[in-house]
Amino acid sequence: MTTSTTMQARRRNRPRSMKWKAELLEVIDESPDVKTFRFEKPEGWTFLPGQYVMAFFPEKFGKKNRAYSIASSPNSDYLELTIKLYGLFTHHMWTLKPGDIWTVRGPYGHYTLDQSASNDVILISAGVGVTPNMSMMRWATEEKSDRRFLHIYSNKKPRDIVFHKELQMLEKMNPNISNVYTLTRLPEKLIEGWPGLTGRINEDMIRSEVSKWTDMDKELPTVYSCGPERMNLMIKDTLVDMGWEADQINYEKFW
Repeated sequence: MTTSTTMQARRRNRPRSMKWKAELLEVIDESPDVKTFRFEKPEGWTFLPGQYVMAFFPEKFGKKNRAYSIASSPNSDYLELTIKLYGLFTHHMWTLKPGDIWTVRGPYGHYTLDQSASNDVILISAGVGVTPNMSMMRWATEEKSDRRFLHIYSNKKPRDIVFHKELQMLEKMNPNISNVYTLTRLPEKLIEGWPGLTGRINEDMIRSEVSKWTDMDKELPTVYSCGPERMNLMIKDTLVDMGWEADQINYEKFW
């Protein structure tokens, strides 16, 4: 089966979207400016790891909507959206409490983990761009997948690392997951005790970490990069130069 035929088959098999009134069940603080909003899923509704939904507040913003990636696994009883405080929509979300109603439609998106594949996976996240990648790692751990996951994750400071404790727990539960952290604004007093990398994700970092982890003689891992467009394009150019085909590299733009 050709790559284009495979992609067409995956698109046909994607879950159908629907629109519903979602009751907010719980709000979880993840970092100083990131919260997780939890909802009960409609019966029979599902999605693929990496997809997103659209959120509406017609009483406040009319027909305007915003897209938010799903952080939870498709296996979870709940739909969880992990969102950074940014713009009018999220400032409104920050005022909402359990029992309030959101209008949600989805799922959507082509940035999805191929659940039928068996090759390894490289995930690259910047800030809250970890959200769809977290859905993939949660699902793979629950399914006891044999696929290995290298996750390179950039944030400003230690307090900004969303899901830090859970990522550490996933590594213990799933030996196939390896997290590499880098910080761009690490306070000087914490430098000595920081076990990870420092600086923005760059070409040298990608070449070093990917080369240490990847067996270039085997089928190359599929890559998912979620973050600023400039980072995504740098990663694509770097990996293509290292031997990847462009269609093995998926990216989602996050701010």
